[in-house]
Amino acid sequence: MKLHRKEICPIHRSLFCCGREQARKQRRRWAQVQRIEDPHHPRGYRERRSPAEMRRLLNRKIIEQNGRCGICHKLFTDYKEIVPDHIEPKGMGSARRDDHPENIQAAHRKCNLEKGSKRARRPR
Repeated sequence: MKLHRKEICPIHRSLFCCGREQARKQRRRWAQVQRIEDPHHPRGYRERRSPAEMRRLLNRKIIEQNGRCGICHKLFTDYKEIVPDHIEPKGMGSARRDDHPENIQAAHRKCNLEKGSKRARRPR
């Protein structure tokens, strides 16, 4: 008789025995930066960044902004409260999102939530 995937083997008391392996999740591989052609965009293309690449860009933006929020211009005190903010938002979701470095600024989570999908002033 064949054991089900989550059924423990009564002989070995294990899920990984008798030549049976659990189905492993396939890890989704992201391209670091995806360039999406968009004739309606001023540059002619948009960029989408992977979460790891976005984190690297955010760290660079924190240094460029001298450790200050791009919206309220106060100093950052906690790294967990810093999020990337899109200066020119393109609505909800990722269908029209542009992660180009000129369009990203570091901001407090609270400031970003208050701003919502409105356009804010350019960072200093």
